[in-house]
Amino acid sequence: MLRELHVVGLGVIDDSTISFGPGLTALTGETGAGKTLLVDALDLVLGGRTKRGLVHSDRSALIEATFIDDDGTEVIVAREIPSDGRSRAWIDGRMASVAALADRSIGLCDIHGQHEHHSLLGPGAIRRALDGFGRLDPTGLAEARRHLHDLLTEQHRLGGDDASIQRELAVLEHQLDEIDRAGLRDPGELENLLEEAKTLSAAESLRGSILRGLAVIDGEGGESPRDAVATVGAALEGFTSLRDVSEILGDAEAMLDDLSTTLRSAAERIEEDPMRLDAVNDRLRLLHDLVRRYGPSLTEVIAERSRIANALDLLHGSLDARSSLAARLEVATVRLDNEEQAMDQARQTQAPLMAAALRSQLGLLALGGAEIQIDVTGAGGDDVELRFSANRGHAPQPVAKVASGGELARLMLAIRLIQPGGPSSMVFDEVDAGIGGAAANTLALALREVSSAGQVLVVTHLAQVAAQAARQIVVAKVDQGSTTHASARLVEGEERIGEIARMLSGHPESPAARQHASELLSSAGGSVAPGRLV
Repeated sequence: MLRELHVVGLGVIDDSTISFGPGLTALTGETGAGKTLLVDALDLVLGGRTKRGLVHSDRSALIEATFIDDDGTEVIVAREIPSDGRSRAWIDGRMASVAALADRSIGLCDIHGQHEHHSLLGPGAIRRALDGFGRLDPTGLAEARRHLHDLLTEQHRLGGDDASIQRELAVLEHQLDEIDRAGLRDPGELENLLEEAKTLSAAESLRGSILRGLAVIDGEGGESPRDAVATVGAALEGFTSLRDVSEILGDAEAMLDDLSTTLRSAAERIEEDPMRLDAVNDRLRLLHDLVRRYGPSLTEVIAERSRIANALDLLHGSLDARSSLAARLEVATVRLDNEEQAMDQARQTQAPLMAAALRSQLGLLALGGAEIQIDVTGAGGDDVELRFSANRGHAPQPVAKVASGGELARLMLAIRLIQPGGPSSMVFDEVDAGIGGAAANTLALALREVSSAGQVLVVTHLAQVAAQAARQIVVAKVDQGSTTHASARLVEGEERIGEIARMLSGHPESPAARQHASELLSSAGGSVAPGRLV
């Protein structure tokens, strides 16, 4: 609910602060007095587009509005509009963009008429109105759509399709099998095999060299080196001065014995084995191929084997998840189809009933010849369009294209009458355009009925509407010599009778008009709720 509006420097409004209350408030005054400027100010502070000429040159306009939200929270929005340059905005004392201001203002107040805040024309507005009229609950449909969207997001996160995953599985399984068939155990196997292959390849020449050396050491065909050393050692025995030589000769003799034994053992180990050499070379080719494909060494090949095994586990898990997800997607799709069919059918059923109810209400609001059509299309009947023609016999067109400001205001009023709700604060401008007589009384009662559930501000020239208001604010121009300013003030008692008399006859002092004004106020309840104006 709008609690207070403060306007400085907008058009002919110099500085005005107006307090508002619940129920119906009528803004009245002579044509051109500045009533619509107050609506313009409210439109601007709610994030509406600026209009040329509203702010005097070399000045800035400041508009502040205080609302009480549905949950009882106070919301203060403000906007400064220079005559040139970009405007600035504040939300609860903090600077914000105009876009953020418009977003925050959604639900605070709707303006219906010639201004920008037409909830009737907003995205999904007619659909919401139709659901409210038919008491349709779109929660199930919204949840079904959200659930399917979440599952599709999960599917995207898993990535790829089953065919591509199967192809990747086949590649990884082949690689794992290839490494496993090699039976790798020892990271040093490659170096050991290379040494064995080298030995096997040179076995004949190696054995021959060893045997020849052994023959020399053992003295085959003559005295051996061991015998020569033993002879010299025996000759030196007993000579203390040559003891060091004798010890070396003894060590040499022992070493020659060890060398002979070692060479004989080596000769026995080295054998020509062509079959073993072929097997070693085959194994080397296999290992070299694995190293070339999976890593610069057997250590890296063994590590790659672990990575491939882990990747396979993940892919198998992904396939299991995709299989489960596919089943859930099928269930979710069927659920969504059912929800959409049910909601589409319900909306198709309620659309002509709502159109008939609107036609009935518009007939009471001086739009008796209006044609109303509500088209329901799209998945779940989501695309709901209100088509309108003010004149019988003319094909209805999209309401945004053909309805005037006053017609839009009366349409919204009619919607509020058949489906109460919406924002707690509503402003109607031009709603009484072209209305008089009995229709004016009906319009006045309709506005009062809508205001019983919240707050309604109406700019009106109809005395019948003003008389039904809980409070009446008169906007008038004040000539101050070189300048003219607009003033807004709450009227009560005799002043209010005089203002309604002026609206009836143009003469606030006319006895007949004042009598009629008193009768109107009396029939409406007569009391005027207090307010405050500065």
